[in-house]
Amino acid sequence: MAYDDPASGAVSERALARLQAEFGGHPDVSLIDLGYQREEGRLTRSPVLRVHVRDRWLAAEPEDRIAFPAEVEGIPVEVTRGEYELE
Repeated sequence: MAYDDPASGAVSERALARLQAEFGGHPDVSLIDLGYQREEGRLTRSPVLRVHVRDRWLAAEPEDRIAFPAEVEGIPVEVTRGEYELE
């Protein structure tokens, strides 16, 4: 799905809401957001859902980690490190 697709906004928001509803309360997840994919260090116009996980998820054995879907509503899901706390 490309940025200029007229339906992309509604689909992206729906996919984000679904991912947040399913995984947003998990203790290993610190944030879920919507952004753009990167290719060769540059942003594209294709949306991506990003799941920001805490360090303990990264340190866990793969079989002990919660598994995230590869995509939601056709939008790819990426997992990235994100250890955030209130200041």
